[in-house]
Amino acid sequence: MKIRRRKNSNPLGKILVKCLLYPKKWVEIAKNKIWVSVELRVVLVLIIIFAVFTSITKEFIGPYIFPGILLLGAELGIIAIGEALLIISGEIDLSVASVYGWSVLLCTLLTNMGLPFPLSALIALAFGCLIGLLNGFITLRFKIPSLITTLGSMWVLRGLLIGIFGGHFFSYKGGPSLLLGLLGGKIGFIPILFLCFLGFGIIFSILLTRTKFGNWVFATGGNRDTARALGVNTDRVKLTCFMIASGLAAFAGVAYLGRTRWFMTRIGMSSLGYGLELEAICVVVMGGTSFFGGVGSIIAVCLAALAFSSFKSGLTLGGVSGYWIDAFVAILLIAFCVLQRIKK
Repeated sequence: MKIRRRKNSNPLGKILVKCLLYPKKWVEIAKNKIWVSVELRVVLVLIIIFAVFTSITKEFIGPYIFPGILLLGAELGIIAIGEALLIISGEIDLSVASVYGWSVLLCTLLTNMGLPFPLSALIALAFGCLIGLLNGFITLRFKIPSLITTLGSMWVLRGLLIGIFGGHFFSYKGGPSLLLGLLGGKIGFIPILFLCFLGFGIIFSILLTRTKFGNWVFATGGNRDTARALGVNTDRVKLTCFMIASGLAAFAGVAYLGRTRWFMTRIGMSSLGYGLELEAICVVVMGGTSFFGGVGSIIAVCLAALAFSSFKSGLTLGGVSGYWIDAFVAILLIAFCVLQRIKK
């Protein structure tokens, strides 16, 4: 009579045994896994940031600082999602911060003139999509690098904003609105805008990884000529990504009005959203998106936005000057670009 050995039905036990027998091998596998998975790398950075600043001050995860981290991370992350989608397609948009500022102004003016806030917000979103359409059209029709096109539109929009409205003071005088309250509201200590950010992250992650359009975006950014040979309308894909990037920047501006409901004079207009485009690009690079196109992860970008806002808030809480924070942002951008090249 043959004795049949019972199969090991505990895979976790097998893994633990192998780890004990071959520790060096499994440590090497774990290192490679972390190095390959960009999401795991960003999570590791996020954990390190929280560990460092929590050890410095316990207020970092307190009820006053932590919701602010989530709020700033959500606002920056929404802009970064659109920027990441566009960079994956092989282009870039430097005008998102100016679109952000204009959307705040449009919502304020139109609501003060008597329009319902939801309609004002819709017009601001349409304005953002229109700017994206113009940026994409000029870039693709006249074969101008998107860096130059959007740099020009950034300064045109910022100059018009300051030149036309810089001498006036604006404040929100519209009536109460459910949408306005939601954008500035909280569920417990979690801002509703953060939940919107998570929703955008899930939607665009599915769009990029589970749909034909996502495949077209990767193909267009990876090799445009090959994508065209396969029947992909690369110009239409890039134009759509331009509109999405500007539209999300406009949404972030509308959300800003929802949580502040006030607007400043010339100085406020010149600084509103100032530097957001560079911060969004830094977040995109931290999330492992390649400047050469064709490579990127929306989930990693969302995690990077939280890591960036945590890092910036920790420095601010520690009393570091804003000028030094800008320097740290620049160092982060260069460091992650270098890491991408080393990985390749």
